[in-house]
Amino acid sequence: MDFLNFFKASFFFVITKYIVIVLNFLRSIIIAASLGPNSLGEYAILVIILEYFYYTNLGIFFSMTKEVSINLGKEERSKYIKKIINNTVSFQTLNSIFILALFASFFGLEYFGYFKIEIFNTKYLIYILILGVIYQAKSFIFSYLRLYERINEMVRIEFFSSVFVFLGIYFFVDDYGLDAIFVISIVGNFLVLASYIKKISSFKFILELKIVKVLIYVGLPLLLFNLLSLMITTIDRIMINQLVTANREALGIYHLGYLLSFGVMTAFNSVIFLLVPKMLKQFHSSKEVGLLMYNQTKFTEFILASILIIAIIIISPFIEFFLEEYKRSILVMQLLLFAYFMKGLAFLPESYLIANNKQMNTLVIFLLSLLNALILNYFSIVLGYGIYGVAIATIGTFYIYTLGIFFLYFYFEKIKIYKEGIRVFLRPSLFMMFCAILLYEGKDTVWLIPFYFLFYLKDFLIYLKKIINLYQDFLNNKTSG
Repeated sequence: MDFLNFFKASFFFVITKYIVIVLNFLRSIIIAASLGPNSLGEYAILVIILEYFYYTNLGIFFSMTKEVSINLGKEERSKYIKKIINNTVSFQTLNSIFILALFASFFGLEYFGYFKIEIFNTKYLIYILILGVIYQAKSFIFSYLRLYERINEMVRIEFFSSVFVFLGIYFFVDDYGLDAIFVISIVGNFLVLASYIKKISSFKFILELKIVKVLIYVGLPLLLFNLLSLMITTIDRIMINQLVTANREALGIYHLGYLLSFGVMTAFNSVIFLLVPKMLKQFHSSKEVGLLMYNQTKFTEFILASILIIAIIIISPFIEFFLEEYKRSILVMQLLLFAYFMKGLAFLPESYLIANNKQMNTLVIFLLSLLNALILNYFSIVLGYGIYGVAIATIGTFYIYTLGIFFLYFYFEKIKIYKEGIRVFLRPSLFMMFCAILLYEGKDTVWLIPFYFLFYLKDFLIYLKKIINLYQDFLNNKTSG
């Protein structure tokens, strides 16, 4: 696919994601209003379990993306690519059967009274099991379509599944609660994916130990890259559940803030999802890594800062007006957006490390980040900052993680860490610090606008000029054609 068609397809994908964000945002409000803080807290725990189920594939979808990306377009590697894809499907099929057996054992042990879970109703685990298998298939389908730039098909899947689930929850959640949410999600995703699931069965069932070893060896560190956010969110919720007074209610309030911040970042995450294969190929083959890294990081920072400011100014009053009982979720959302702002900056150096087989070196940073999350969460709650302290701790954790990933990149590229570190981190650090203090002190969100332009006015004008020039070139080419 040429650049123009890729851009157009990506644009529609992002627009679709924004539609999905709006639907998910409205769905979150409907669920929160219908369930109330206590049931929403139970839902938050079940969602975490479902998210962990996604990672039971041991990262082989990530390694498939990496291996295929850097070999795609090379005629002599076509057989290797087919082997990678077939082994991925075969391994995950057996893996899913193994997970099903584990779940069956779990239900059997609980049924015979060997243990009892009180934090949530275990009947919902059946839904989690079915949804988990469907989401594994969906993850493979999206990874495969992304590799071959079949973006329009991804748009259709994303759009129709989201519309179906939204309408189902809207009509049934008041009467059937959590059951409605899970059943509708299962039916909606299955109907949209049915034709693709059938195509998966056409792949050859083949397991080559050597290929599977490569997939798992490459995949596990990549799994940790993607698992970090989930594990930090889990630590947040465990700490809230154990240490915060009225823990279930606090968990529900925090979860809505998390859902809103995650929803805002979905559009950015969808763009980088499409770009992963291109970034891996770029950093695997480019000889001008330093210049590319700096320019693209600067642009990424500008985009993230713009999304963050717009979201905070628009969404905050909306929640205050429509969901008064969740007013405390507003500051949680705002602070978590700054955490995801910092994590988003790590995307490019992460891609560099993966493309050049340096991903194993990130394990220490990963473990330090988790340790940091535990310590900061504990002290923020003990010192009386509650769920806001947990959100601030998340900012600190992602800041340390991103700092560590960049330092690894500097080390492998033999770049002076002190000089380049200041060049990359000074502006986002100051912007994040000043804005977070303003929000925590309860100042009007309008005050964020002057701070945004103080730090990013130059970039705003530069990129605006580039957009105008690109648009004029497009019009000229269209006229001459």
